Amino acid sequence: MKYILQLFIISSIFLTQSSYGQKSRMIGLWEAINVDVGEENMTPVAKWFRFKEDGTTESGNGWLKNYDGTWEYDAGKSTFGSNDPLGIKDEAGAFKVSFDKEYMYWEREEDGMPVKVTLKPVNELPMSPADFLKGVWGIESITKDGVSILDQFDPNGKHYLHIRWDRIYRNRNSEGEIFTGYWHIHGHRSEITLLPHTEGKIAESWRIEVNEKELLMVGISDTNRNIERKYVRRNTF
Repeated sequence: MKYILQLFIISSIFLTQSSYGQKSRMIGLWEAINVDVGEENMTPVAKWFRFKEDGTTESGNGWLKNYDGTWEYDAGKSTFGSNDPLGIKDEAGAFKVSFDKEYMYWEREEDGMPVKVTLKPVNELPMSPADFLKGVWGIESITKDGVSILDQFDPNGKHYLHIRWDRIYRNRNSEGEIFTGYWHIHGHRSEITLLPHTEGKIAESWRIEVNEKELLMVGISDTNRNIERKYVRRNTF
């Protein structure tokens, strides 16, 4: 009997250490690099999660934090759940957690479909297109159906696009007039929509590529399709 008891104690210690190891592996900063919902890929842009030893957690997209709460790990089931007191209750339940040498995986079912999230550890918050967009952009070229229309679009060389942190944009035309509106970035694709404040002006969406120095906008609305704008970052208006 004493050998069975010793084996039970040793096994309990091993399971406790293993369970703690699983939980401790979650602690840190993670970026979601792939999200599959059923057969559809729904990976959000620059999505990150931070799990802290004190049981608190936060997450966001790029430099925007949009979740702040607590997290719990069930060692017996290898699952975790989280709660944001200011957010909407997560009705889908806890995620099953697993690891390999490089990645962490979360799995559960949502609305009858399997969901799998793949995360990798990172040292810094990932930047989203929204983070790069902020600033003043001067037009370098603009084409329609591959033909330059810069002379017609900006004959006086006064156009710029100013993207502000507060989701307001300022668009100066070739005559020097300033038009403003809201800008909205898509959560799952590199797309921006400009919604003018001016009555009668139509909202337009653009597919974008952006970094520290350059911005490429390709029209995807009916009113700007086949139009491509290239901007360079400026430090003056």
